[in-house]
Parts: sequence; C-alpha cells; structure tokens
Amino acid sequence: MNAPSFKQACIPFQEATLVYSSRQLDVLMNDQHHQAGTICYSIDEFRASDHARANAHVGLYDIHHHPNPVQRPSWWSHIPEHTSHARPLFGLKIVDLTRIIAAPSVVRDLAEMGASVMRITAPHVPDMSQLQLDLGWGKWNSHLDLRNQEDRTKLEALIMDADVVIDGYRPSIFKKWGFGKDEILDLVKGRDKGIIYAHENCYVCVIVILLESMSTHPSHN
Repeated sequence: MNAPSFKQACIPFQEATLVYSSRQLDVLMNDQHHQAGTICYSIDEFRASDHARANAHVGLYDIHHHPNPVQRPSWWSHIPEHTSHARPLFGLKIVDLTRIIAAPSVVRDLAEMGASVMRITAPHVPDMSQLQLDLGWGKWNSHLDLRNQEDRTKLEALIMDADVVIDGYRPSIFKKWGFGKDEILDLVKGRDKGIIYAHENCYVCVIVILLESMSTHPSHN
C-alpha cells in the first residue's frame, strides 16, 4: 500500500471493519480465523458474559505436581562466575512456545534475570515482529515447522535439554503435533530431572504449571 502517512494507511482497514458489529468481529476473529482478540467490555459487561461466568471459578494460577520416583528434586545448573544475585536464573534453560504480548512478556522477564531462552516460531505463522524489539529482549529465536518430522525431532531435543517449557498458544495447538502437556511429561519421564510446563491463558490471567518431579530444591517447596 502506498499511503502518505500511517494514519491514512489505516483508513481502508477502518472502513472495512466498521461494516461489522463487535459481536460479528468476535465470531470472525475467534471462531472462524482463530486469532487472538475479544470485545472491549466494561467490567460489569464482562462479568455478565458467558466467558466470565465460565471462568468464574478459576484463580490466578493452578499448580499440579506429577511425581516421578526416578526423578529426584533438583536445581538447575549453577554456572560459576555467571549465576549471581544480578542474574539469579543464569543456567536455567527455557523453551519459549509463545507468540503475542502476554506470554512473551513473562518469558522476557525470565531472560532479563539470566535464563537462557530459545523462542520457537514457525515460518508460516504470522508473528508480531514489530514487538520483538521489546518482547524478544534477551532471547534466541528459531523457526521450526512442526509439520515436518525433522523439525519435530529438533523441538524434542530442545525440550529434553530444557528445565522449563512455556506454552502461550490456544489449548490443543501443540498437542496435535505431540507437544501438549501430557506428551512433554511423557517425553522427559526417563531423564534424571523433571520439567516445569507452564500454559499461559491471557484471557483470564491463568497460568497452569504442571511439574513432573519438579526441578526445584526441597528448601524452596
């Protein structure tokens, strides 16, 4: 598009959007095209919505422990002269399966505290690249196309070497490729240490953390 300014470049999109109601846009974005977005309700409107009523019982986060007798409680590897009060998470390895704003922000904060973060995206999935100067701070990035067995094998290897996996996509997206919560716990069940699997749900501010013989020290329980 050849427009003299950003404001004028937005006009065709505004005109196309205005022919729909907010409810129609909600259905088009979420139900048909599976994109992230919702109606900007007031607090009272949201509380009265089906969405809020369905999640009224949900807290800020849920934690589930999945014990494994072969995996003893442990801590991540301490790296001399690097793991410190300034970078307390140095040595912690995180596989970042996140995409838009909320979950990438969580993982960025962990990277700023020293964690080694590998963010995985796909070449065929649209990404908000304009935000990566902020949300990608301190991370490595890699493209993996999980439609290919070779790339699925690469992701398996990354997870086998990781302490934490953070999933910020819609439920079931990674499960269909063999990387849902249960599949990841099964993948690492034979190694010496467990894994922390976190699934972030920005719509209701829920983080579900599932731990397979959690890789934490007993003194931190």
